[in-house]
Amino acid sequence: MALSAAQVIGAREAAFALLEEVGLDNYLFAVDPAESGWEVKVEHPVSEGWASVTLPVEADLLASRTDGDTRRRIVQSWRARLAP
Repeated sequence: MALSAAQVIGAREAAFALLEEVGLDNYLFAVDPAESGWEVKVEHPVSEGWASVTLPVEADLLASRTDGDTRRRIVQSWRARLAP
């Protein structure tokens, strides 16, 4: 499936908003299309340096921008995965 520039930009904006809600102090991230939706690759500081985590997200990444339940579910999942 070919993605439009608007879909890629929307996914990046959605991931940024979700990561801000997770509450990390510092992080770097990238959003890449995957077979089942998206992959959000996050690097963030931990006590012994930096950690890299890949977060698979189904197609609902874009839905998180308008659907509160989806947003809460993803944020809860990401907080658990990104805990220091």
